Amino acid sequence: MAVDRRLLRFGARALAFVAAAALAVGTVAAAALVPWPEHRAEVPSLEVQPAESRQLRVCPGPLLALGEDPTAATTAASVGSADLVTATEPAGATLEEVPLEAPGNPRAAEDGSPVAIAAEPGGVDAGMLAGAQSQSVESESISGLAAAACGEAVAESWLVAGATSLGRSGLVLLSNPSAVASTVDVRVFGETGPVEAPSALGIIVPPGTQRVLSLAGLAPNLTSPVVQVTATGGGIAASLVHSVVVGLAPAGIELTGATSAPGTRQVIPGFVVPQSGGIEPTEDHADGDEHPAVRLFAPGDGAAEVSIGVVPESGSGGTTIAATLQPGQVVDVPLGVLDAGAYTIRIESDAPVAAAARATVGGTEGQTDASAPSDLAWTVATAPLLDAAVVAVPPGPSPTLHLVNPDADAAAEVTISSGGSERTVTVPAAGSASVQLVAGASAVLRGTEGLHATVSFAGDEELASFGVQPPGPLDSPIRVYPR
Repeated sequence: MAVDRRLLRFGARALAFVAAAALAVGTVAAAALVPWPEHRAEVPSLEVQPAESRQLRVCPGPLLALGEDPTAATTAASVGSADLVTATEPAGATLEEVPLEAPGNPRAAEDGSPVAIAAEPGGVDAGMLAGAQSQSVESESISGLAAAACGEAVAESWLVAGATSLGRSGLVLLSNPSAVASTVDVRVFGETGPVEAPSALGIIVPPGTQRVLSLAGLAPNLTSPVVQVTATGGGIAASLVHSVVVGLAPAGIELTGATSAPGTRQVIPGFVVPQSGGIEPTEDHADGDEHPAVRLFAPGDGAAEVSIGVVPESGSGGTTIAATLQPGQVVDVPLGVLDAGAYTIRIESDAPVAAAARATVGGTEGQTDASAPSDLAWTVATAPLLDAAVVAVPPGPSPTLHLVNPDADAAAEVTISSGGSERTVTVPAAGSASVQLVAGASAVLRGTEGLHATVSFAGDEELASFGVQPPGPLDSPIRVYPR
């Protein structure tokens, strides 16, 4: 009987333990089945506009050329004057135009010099100051139309254009609008890799001065140069004058500003091909200027796999070209046989790349017995715009604003105000649109956030373009996250 009572007590304890265990399991199961209350907190932030400072843009000044004066063959002298147009919002704001010193140009007194345009704090909406210049030239050695936007002085810029092979020349313009000296390093990369040019490191550009370097003197016999300009001290506005001679005939000139900083996605809007022609990307030999091409450079340590989309502004058709870039080497990729018209070039890469595209007018593209082109243009990659932008339109044939919308989900409605009139343009999702502008005027754009833009000029014998770039970080709104 004692054993039975012990068994009963043990059984009762076991049943109690089992019951407690079942209750615990049930509680856990219920917790798993019943949703827990959620609490999500958004990180507080505030978009603020930096305190307004003096806004500044630098216009590169008249076109320069070597050898125009037979008594000074190594001197870069100006060949005429550039026409400058400025634009502000609000319109009519007071601007100061300050000429920069051009000690290397013996004709600066007659033809003019680089100009810094400035607006005092509060005089112009942040980022709403622009300038652009154009110049047509015709001489025995150079001819064509060149146009350029007035750019900001920055610590780093990339020039993707030009050549120093037979019949091609280039001049790197370094403009320092600040009140302090700038120490500049100019590094050149070509089709075989970096070019050793110790004389291009540690260049001193005095305040309020433009210095000019011969690209051929730094890197001779290059088919596809890319120039990186870095500055400490005062910022530098860099640009590149590129001219071509075929045989004894001048075959074009261009003044190219900085392209967008290297990135895994690049957009080149408004690439104008004036006449049908070109060569296939698979052809082994692609030298020369007579075919549409895109220049690509991967500044990193590894190879880059690149996809190049070439899409007409009409939105119909288009081609995709694949390319592999070796680190430190520049490649000019032919864009195939294209119909005359305007195109958007979209570049996707698994590593950062810098890019710009080239087209020519005149001659017969793609033919070995073609006459020399009459002009050429480099169209640079652009950065996304803010919600509003202002564009200055210098003189030139058929000035056209090209807008590209990279958003694949929503169209953009852009309002363009110019000359007292206003119109609205729809830029379709993942599409583009173009608008004729008035030469010598200005235009205010609203609703442009995230869009890319270029202004082009195209005539029977002239071709030019410049990118519409957003203001730098000193002018742009910033998002603040309080601690």
